[in-house]
Amino acid sequence: MSSISHDRAVRELEAGRTIFEYADELNVEVPTSCQRNGKCHECVVEIRKGMAALSPPNDAESFLRGDFRLACQAEVISAEQDIEFAALRRRPKILTTSPAKQGFELDSAVRAQDGKVFYEDEEIGTYRGHLFGLAIDLGTTTVAMELIDLESGQGVHTCSFENPQRFGGSDIMHRISFDGADGSGELQRAVAAAINREIMQFCRDLEFSRHEIYEITIAANTTMRDILFKVDVQSVGQRPYKSLIENQAAAG
Repeated sequence: MSSISHDRAVRELEAGRTIFEYADELNVEVPTSCQRNGKCHECVVEIRKGMAALSPPNDAESFLRGDFRLACQAEVISAEQDIEFAALRRRPKILTTSPAKQGFELDSAVRAQDGKVFYEDEEIGTYRGHLFGLAIDLGTTTVAMELIDLESGQGVHTCSFENPQRFGGSDIMHRISFDGADGSGELQRAVAAAINREIMQFCRDLEFSRHEIYEITIAANTTMRDILFKVDVQSVGQRPYKSLIENQAAAG
């Protein structure tokens, strides 16, 4: 009897079920926000073995290439061969702790006073008990996030996960090519949805409202930054390899 597996978790394979259904059985976390109807494009998985045992890609999967499928759309049509899949996500793992110490202090632009929240001198909201900021390192391979208490300057929660844009290629040039050929913003939607999911997980873990996050700082290379902010990245892949933002700044 053939099987379906994810890492070391294995189940007996039956035709007529989707990869998403098997992911549920194998306790594999696969993101979705559309009730598994193929509209959100978030449940991308990599098929490492047994692609021929799955239904052909449909219109909802037209943006995907190679070994990537939507878990909600890929249905097992043959139980005659093993299937192995991988979700595009990694759980948090801190590899090393920096020995560096903060050598100076900065005053936050966000402050609470008399039950109100101010950004510099502008009132921006009502104080609800927290003033949080979010630091995001948006890498080509991995995304790292840290929630910062703006009142104390201390980090209070962290996470990291695999950049879900991998279906568009493993390096910058492939992402640029994919974004230009596809032209529908799939890479932007994938990473924005992943960041928003982690923000909501922070809110659940620490029991606060996302409206208590008042500042976000994002560090990224030119391509990752421009994709996130929906800026055309084709100029980054062509001489003189400058982004539209850089060209506009140079032009005044």
